[in-house]
Amino acid sequence: MPVKKLTIKILCLLVLISTHSLAQAKLVESLYSAQTLVTDQSKAARISAIEQLFKSVLIKVSGHSAVIDNPDIAKEISESMSYITTFNYQMVEGRRHLVASFNESSIDTLLKQAGVSIWGDQRPTAMIWLAFRDNDDQRSVVAGDDVSGQASVLKLAAKKRGMPMLLPLWDLEDQFSISAGEVWGMFPDSVGLANSRYATDFMVLSRIVLQGLTYQLNWAIYKRDPSGYNAIVASGLDEFLDRNIALSALVDQTSDFFARQYSVDTSALGGEQEFIVANVDSVANYAAVLKYLNGLKGLESVRLKHNQHHVFSFVATVIGNHQSLEEVLKLERKLVESYDDALGLEVYQWQGAN
Repeated sequence: MPVKKLTIKILCLLVLISTHSLAQAKLVESLYSAQTLVTDQSKAARISAIEQLFKSVLIKVSGHSAVIDNPDIAKEISESMSYITTFNYQMVEGRRHLVASFNESSIDTLLKQAGVSIWGDQRPTAMIWLAFRDNDDQRSVVAGDDVSGQASVLKLAAKKRGMPMLLPLWDLEDQFSISAGEVWGMFPDSVGLANSRYATDFMVLSRIVLQGLTYQLNWAIYKRDPSGYNAIVASGLDEFLDRNIALSALVDQTSDFFARQYSVDTSALGGEQEFIVANVDSVANYAAVLKYLNGLKGLESVRLKHNQHHVFSFVATVIGNHQSLEEVLKLERKLVESYDDALGLEVYQWQGAN
């Protein structure tokens, strides 16, 4: 390996070690809102558009692309107007769009009654490293400012899914760290070092290649840990007749995986769970912890059990399984579990103010 490239890789490793605690879940705004292009402002066009927006919101909030196939959900599509809070028309780049917001409580209730998962607004960040082979047999990487249209397709698909997916800058720093061939080869070690500058929770290694009449999509997801992106947690292989469909499928298939990891299974009750928080040293911190627990989609009926000095014990009903809840807590890093020597037990430390 050339000395210059080796030096770059060592520097990337040092950055990875020093910043591994920086990556965190991202707040996804407007989960219960959506917009779409409309040809006119007629009643028929409005009803049709709102039904499509309702489907879009259900997919974003549940985290699953197949949610609208659920029988209990499907029969509500025609009643989408009853879930509306506001709607209006806006001109975007000279074209008329209908923008609609839906009632969060009503949407959540519908999903719970249908036994469908609910995904909160704190979601993991994922960097998509996508390589493709052009007509000259050259391997290229899709960058965030890519003008070929591939980046736009990926970004639009990610927005529809409410998933914080990023694309690399693919600037000189990236290209000094790795080659397009390494991205094409989906080598987690070398790409993981390059990904360290972005400090995302996950990285997605992927490639799309035209084989005969179909586009083959190959992807793998790696989860970040203190030593790098070493753990492969999911992978997929599929074929499509259209490249843009393959691009959208990359986002859909990986988003479905993240939803399975972090969404709440509303069809199951996990019983009660106690949260002992050891550093509630002010009224503001108490209010913040209580607000945070009440905001978790996986909890209901949060109440204070008792408190002594700075140690507060909260009890809540868990929706779904406890493991999914723990994954969300680890992702968001606002309540961090640790062993308290003075108390002699595992407690949570409130980090929400940091």
